[in-house]
Amino acid sequence: MQVHRCRFVDYVPQAINAIEYAPKSSIRPYVAIGRANGDIELWQAKENLVHVKTIPGIVNGSLETLTWSHRTSLTDDELELFDTEKERIRFKMQLKEKAPRLFSAGLNSVIIEWDLGKLTPKTAVDSYGGAVWCMATNHAQTKLAVGTEDGHIRIFDILDDQLIYQHCFDKVNSRVLSLAWSHDDKTIVTGSADSCVRIWDASTRRMCARMTLPREGRENTLVWAVTALRSGAIVSGDSRGHVVFWDPVMHVVQQDFKALGADVLCLACDADGNTVFASGVDPKITQFKLFVGGQFAAGGSAGGDSKDNASAIKRKINARNRKWQLAGIRRYHTHDVRALAVSSHLKTDLLISGGIDTQVTSCEARPFPNENPHRQPCFTPNSSIISVAARGGLVLQRQETALKLWELGKAEPISKSLGDQMESGQSLQVYERQKDLLRMNLKVKTNLLSSAISPSGSLVAASDAEGPKLYSVVRGDDSTSEVRVRRIKSFPPDNFVPEYSENRGAVQMHFTNDETKLVVATMDGFISVVDISDWRSGKFDTVCRHCCHRSQKSEVEADAGCSDVPTYPALPRALVDADAATRTIVKLAVSADDKYVAASDSTGAITVSVLGKAKQSLLPDAYGTAKASMPTAIGFDLNNNLVIVSSANHVHAWDPVECKYTQWSRAYGTRHIPKRFDSLMDCVSGILTSPAEPSCVYLWAATHITRVDFSQPPGSARAVLNVHKRKTIEQSIIEKVVEEKEACERRSERHEQKRMKKQLVGSDQANGDASMDVDGETTSNADTEKTIVAESPNTKGQSNGSSRSDSNTRDWESTIIARLREAGIDVSEPHNFRMTQRYQSLMHASFIDTNTLAVVERPWVDVASALPSAYHRHKYGHS
Repeated sequence: MQVHRCRFVDYVPQAINAIEYAPKSSIRPYVAIGRANGDIELWQAKENLVHVKTIPGIVNGSLETLTWSHRTSLTDDELELFDTEKERIRFKMQLKEKAPRLFSAGLNSVIIEWDLGKLTPKTAVDSYGGAVWCMATNHAQTKLAVGTEDGHIRIFDILDDQLIYQHCFDKVNSRVLSLAWSHDDKTIVTGSADSCVRIWDASTRRMCARMTLPREGRENTLVWAVTALRSGAIVSGDSRGHVVFWDPVMHVVQQDFKALGADVLCLACDADGNTVFASGVDPKITQFKLFVGGQFAAGGSAGGDSKDNASAIKRKINARNRKWQLAGIRRYHTHDVRALAVSSHLKTDLLISGGIDTQVTSCEARPFPNENPHRQPCFTPNSSIISVAARGGLVLQRQETALKLWELGKAEPISKSLGDQMESGQSLQVYERQKDLLRMNLKVKTNLLSSAISPSGSLVAASDAEGPKLYSVVRGDDSTSEVRVRRIKSFPPDNFVPEYSENRGAVQMHFTNDETKLVVATMDGFISVVDISDWRSGKFDTVCRHCCHRSQKSEVEADAGCSDVPTYPALPRALVDADAATRTIVKLAVSADDKYVAASDSTGAITVSVLGKAKQSLLPDAYGTAKASMPTAIGFDLNNNLVIVSSANHVHAWDPVECKYTQWSRAYGTRHIPKRFDSLMDCVSGILTSPAEPSCVYLWAATHITRVDFSQPPGSARAVLNVHKRKTIEQSIIEKVVEEKEACERRSERHEQKRMKKQLVGSDQANGDASMDVDGETTSNADTEKTIVAESPNTKGQSNGSSRSDSNTRDWESTIIARLREAGIDVSEPHNFRMTQRYQSLMHASFIDTNTLAVVERPWVDVASALPSAYHRHKYGHS
């Protein structure tokens, strides 16, 4: 198989400015990661991080801070409103079932609440104070505090799904860079650009205390980060690189640590308030732990849920035996770390960090610093940033508001005999290198949501939140001729979504293989099939709409009333309010014969429909989507079975004809997957098929490509899957056994010679023959006769020697088989789940013909070369 190893893609991701966990009361454990260009990535955090979807940022927008809100408690007015405890409990359950709210703000002075299902702004208000540097909700989830450029803290009311400006605090003469609410919501702690940490009374809006930090030279100290612990203690991080722990009663410094060599930009603490993490321009992550009496203060010792416990801790806060200590340091990043987040409400406490180097890094917080981190690729792993036109040999890249198009290079053809002689991984002679054909910036209002290219490369589709656009690409016959691009303004047709659909943006798009239709999944959950066969004349028609993921009762009733275009409503099914409000189609697949279309959404639901017909199937939960894992890749094999891979690396296949999981899936899909595949941290991003192997699929992720054969069982659970590692182990074991066999044969030969000598000496002594030693060899009068006898054994001896040789050969073969089995290679079982990890940082993989695979890589070294300079650390011995 020939592989186009494409490293010419120049995708440069944006820096990470904010990371925030959703409140522990939310149904799904979301993590929001904000990029510098305004994009917000939603990840699901369980045992590992799984990318779910991306909210596109506004063009030329800014994002500096994120915060969540999810109210589950009743206000005083609501307590008076409900007469019985039963009514209060019912209302609290309704609050808990609602989706959490996500707010963002930046230097453009706009505060935005986002619709997590439609991926569009839900509400946008002015900050009334210029750029927003920090933002946080109180613990009752009723108010939003904002720190602005003009030195004010402004409070916004977020009760009853609203976002309304309420009032502001007294002004200070510098920008407010950081803020945090106390755990009782009575005070707000702020850090400013005038070397001060202030404590504010939330009810009177007056300053209670001011704590001043020393300056370095004439410049003010910038307090980039503050946090309030459950015990009441205050922690600040500043531009001197210091982390300071403050006494909440006396408002003086308790302990001061020189944590970093440069600015401390972010702080994070666990739920108990016993562990604090800090990082910043100096990209090392520093951990501080609270010790009581020389022992680490375990969970609950530094604070509890009860007010009595909290007050007791406040009385003891000045005890001499309570000390913070520097507990660990690790460097997970190469550039500034701008965001840290710790979650203590998951089974495993995940510490997530990110910054200028664009990588999301996660590790368990408890064993820090001994835990090795898992680094996500610098690009979003489960998004369709790259598309490949198989027949046209083109590669399309999407980045923010731009599209880039390359033509693949060509290698010298080789004969079959020469190909059989070449080693795996050997490079071919390239006679025509790749070409940068096209770069165009689109006039859009938001960053691009999705893009796709037709198999021949003649059509390119792209969409922002406003709606999809279609472009024709015309290449001349001569390689030196220019590429002409023209937007087809009559696309999309007006009826590709119903009139009552407010959001026309496409979250997923897919061309059929015959290029007569374009399948578009919209923000509102419609899967519209548009006829594009007559695109040259500018005529488009909506063939039908599949509404499989619009399963709410009101949506089903509205879709059933559509008469302009054949519309196939979904089968009604119950969804909790949180899932209904955050549901977005995230994956789309079309079968090779253009007969079936499959889609999965952010709740884990997967549907399969007959393209253009009403028949549809909702797949039962066989892969554990409920809060634990969700599908990360779907695709059809050449037998029209839908292959599904979950975030837990379980592989299933669904037969759309029989409407049930295949026999292989029922037998092996969850419990018999090899452990080395099941334990991979990188989730599968895509599924490929090769016409030469109809029973096989190729699963690719950022760090591997795995071939799965559905005609064979998965094999041993302990099997070594990496074909290169497997080959190395086999060669090593065989060489070692061969060496042992040769050594054994040499020993046996020496023993046989000694035995023969003893027999000859004994025979000479019995016969009275004289003997003498000549040059160390024993000779006698009967040597000739005995030598002939020794060299001419009888027929019975020959048969015995032959049988012993065969037995020894079988023994050595058994030894090799046993040692291979111990090493994870069982030759008696098929080698399924064949894996190669030769290609790293994979953005895309696709077959462009029967024997040619194109893989697109984005090595971290190339990304790092495009980043700004990192913090310089002086190394001993270097000037």
